[in-house]
Amino acid sequence: MRASLLSIALFTFSLSAAQVADFPLASCAGWNGTLVSRTGTDSSTAVMKGKVTQANFREYCERDPGGETTAHGGKLTVKQCVATYTKANGKDAYRSTANCSEGTLSFVPPRGEPLRVTFPLPEDADVSCASGMPPLIEQFKLLCPQAARKFQLMDDE
Repeated sequence: MRASLLSIALFTFSLSAAQVADFPLASCAGWNGTLVSRTGTDSSTAVMKGKVTQANFREYCERDPGGETTAHGGKLTVKQCVATYTKANGKDAYRSTANCSEGTLSFVPPRGEPLRVTFPLPEDADVSCASGMPPLIEQFKLLCPQAARKFQLMDDE
Protein backbone atom coordinates (compact mmCIF):
# COMPACT_ATOMS: atom_id res chain seq x y z
CA MET A 1 0.00 0.00 0.00
CA ARG A 2 2.82 2.44 0.87
CA ALA A 3 4.53 1.71 -2.41
CA SER A 4 1.32 2.46 -4.29
CA LEU A 5 0.80 5.76 -2.50
CA LEU A 6 4.42 6.73 -3.09
CA SER A 7 4.12 5.81 -6.77
CA ILE A 8 0.96 7.88 -7.13
CA ALA A 9 2.55 10.84 -5.35
CA LEU A 10 5.69 10.67 -7.50
CA PHE A 11 3.64 10.32 -10.69
CA THR A 12 1.45 13.30 -9.75
CA PHE A 13 4.50 15.42 -8.91
CA SER A 14 6.35 14.52 -12.11
CA LEU A 15 3.21 15.11 -14.18
CA SER A 16 2.81 18.57 -12.69
CA ALA A 17 6.45 19.40 -13.33
CA ALA A 18 6.19 18.13 -16.90
CA GLN A 19 3.15 20.28 -17.57
CA VAL A 20 4.89 23.51 -16.55
CA ALA A 21 5.99 24.92 -19.88
CA ASP A 22 5.83 28.09 -21.89
CA PHE A 23 2.95 28.88 -24.18
CA PRO A 24 4.97 30.65 -26.88
CA LEU A 25 3.69 34.18 -27.43
CA ALA A 26 6.77 36.35 -27.46
CA SER A 27 8.20 37.03 -30.86
CA CYS A 28 11.08 39.09 -29.53
CA ALA A 29 10.04 41.78 -27.14
CA GLY A 30 6.91 40.41 -25.47
CA TRP A 31 6.21 37.85 -22.78
CA ASN A 32 5.36 34.20 -23.09
CA GLY A 33 2.39 32.62 -21.41
CA THR A 34 2.21 29.49 -19.31
CA LEU A 35 0.89 26.29 -20.85
CA VAL A 36 -2.27 25.19 -19.02
CA SER A 37 -3.29 22.19 -21.12
CA ARG A 38 -2.34 20.34 -24.27
CA THR A 39 -4.39 17.57 -25.85
CA GLY A 40 -4.37 15.63 -29.10
CA THR A 41 -0.67 16.06 -29.82
CA ASP A 42 0.20 14.92 -33.37
CA SER A 43 -3.48 14.61 -34.33
CA SER A 44 -5.97 16.48 -36.47
CA THR A 45 -7.47 17.99 -33.30
CA ALA A 46 -4.45 19.16 -31.32
CA VAL A 47 -5.27 21.92 -28.83
CA MET A 48 -3.28 23.86 -26.28
CA LYS A 49 -4.42 26.53 -23.88
CA GLY A 50 -2.38 29.02 -21.96
CA LYS A 51 -2.59 32.00 -19.69
CA VAL A 52 -0.23 34.68 -18.48
CA THR A 53 1.01 34.59 -14.92
CA GLN A 54 2.93 36.89 -12.65
CA ALA A 55 6.01 34.75 -13.37
CA ASN A 56 5.60 35.53 -17.10
CA PHE A 57 5.35 39.25 -16.36
CA ARG A 58 8.28 39.08 -13.94
CA GLU A 59 10.52 37.50 -16.60
CA TYR A 60 9.41 40.17 -19.07
CA CYS A 61 9.93 43.05 -16.62
CA GLU A 62 13.37 41.78 -15.57
CA ARG A 63 14.41 41.47 -19.22
CA ASP A 64 12.67 44.81 -19.86
CA PRO A 65 12.97 45.17 -23.64
CA GLY A 66 10.98 48.42 -23.53
CA GLY A 67 13.16 50.25 -21.00
CA GLU A 68 10.34 50.69 -18.50
CA THR A 69 12.19 49.76 -15.29
CA THR A 70 14.72 51.83 -13.40
CA ALA A 71 17.42 49.26 -14.18
CA HIS A 72 16.92 50.04 -17.88
CA GLY A 73 16.35 53.80 -17.72
CA GLY A 74 12.62 53.77 -16.98
CA LYS A 75 10.59 54.89 -14.00
CA LEU A 76 9.12 51.62 -12.69
CA THR A 77 10.54 49.09 -10.29
CA VAL A 78 10.26 45.47 -11.45
CA LYS A 79 7.47 45.02 -8.89
CA GLN A 80 5.55 48.02 -10.30
CA CYS A 81 6.09 46.75 -13.84
CA VAL A 82 4.70 43.32 -12.91
CA ALA A 83 1.71 44.93 -11.17
CA THR A 84 0.98 47.13 -14.21
CA TYR A 85 0.93 44.22 -16.65
CA THR A 86 -0.91 41.94 -14.24
CA LYS A 87 -3.68 44.53 -13.95
CA ALA A 88 -3.91 45.09 -17.70
CA ASN A 89 -3.32 41.55 -18.99
CA GLY A 90 -3.50 39.21 -16.00
CA LYS A 91 -6.70 37.51 -17.14
CA ASP A 92 -5.56 36.91 -20.72
CA ALA A 93 -6.10 33.40 -22.05
CA TYR A 94 -4.71 31.91 -25.23
CA ARG A 95 -5.69 28.97 -27.40
CA SER A 96 -4.07 27.31 -30.38
CA THR A 97 -5.43 24.47 -32.46
CA ALA A 98 -3.66 22.43 -35.09
CA ASN A 99 -4.47 19.88 -37.71
CA CYS A 100 -1.11 18.17 -37.82
CA SER A 101 -1.81 16.09 -40.95
CA GLU A 102 -2.80 19.25 -42.87
CA GLY A 103 0.00 21.33 -41.32
CA THR A 104 -2.33 24.07 -40.12
CA LEU A 105 -2.22 26.10 -36.91
CA SER A 106 -4.78 28.58 -35.66
CA PHE A 107 -3.89 30.88 -32.77
CA VAL A 108 -6.61 32.77 -30.91
CA PRO A 109 -5.28 35.72 -28.90
CA PRO A 110 -7.43 37.36 -26.20
CA ARG A 111 -7.79 40.47 -28.36
CA GLY A 112 -7.46 40.98 -32.07
CA GLU A 113 -7.95 38.62 -34.95
CA PRO A 114 -7.08 34.93 -34.86
CA LEU A 115 -3.95 34.02 -36.80
CA ARG A 116 -3.73 31.05 -39.14
CA VAL A 117 -0.63 29.58 -40.73
CA THR A 118 0.00 26.56 -42.92
CA PHE A 119 3.21 24.55 -42.89
CA PRO A 120 5.53 24.07 -44.60
CA LEU A 121 6.11 27.77 -44.95
CA PRO A 122 7.06 29.12 -48.36
CA GLU A 123 10.81 29.50 -48.83
CA ASP A 124 10.49 33.28 -48.89
CA ALA A 125 8.34 33.44 -45.74
CA ASP A 126 9.23 36.16 -43.27
CA VAL A 127 10.17 34.38 -40.04
CA SER A 128 11.77 37.41 -38.41
CA CYS A 129 10.76 38.62 -34.97
CA ALA A 130 8.81 41.47 -36.56
CA SER A 131 6.64 39.02 -38.52
CA GLY A 132 5.29 37.37 -35.38
CA MET A 133 6.01 33.97 -36.92
CA PRO A 134 8.50 32.59 -34.33
CA PRO A 135 5.89 31.91 -31.60
CA LEU A 136 3.52 30.34 -34.15
CA ILE A 137 6.29 27.99 -35.27
CA GLU A 138 6.99 27.11 -31.62
CA GLN A 139 3.29 26.45 -30.98
CA PHE A 140 3.14 24.13 -33.99
CA LYS A 141 6.23 22.30 -32.73
CA LEU A 142 4.52 21.74 -29.36
CA LEU A 143 1.27 20.53 -30.90
CA CYS A 144 2.65 18.61 -33.88
CA PRO A 145 6.22 17.47 -33.21
CA GLN A 146 6.12 14.72 -35.85
CA ALA A 147 4.90 17.10 -38.55
CA ALA A 148 7.34 19.77 -37.38
CA ARG A 149 10.20 17.31 -37.93
CA LYS A 150 8.81 16.44 -41.36
CA PHE A 151 8.70 20.15 -42.24
CA GLN A 152 12.22 20.58 -40.83
CA LEU A 153 11.12 23.01 -38.12
CA MET A 154 12.91 21.10 -35.38
CA ASP A 155 16.57 20.49 -34.85
CA ASP A 156 17.40 16.81 -34.62
CA GLU A 157 17.47 16.05 -30.92
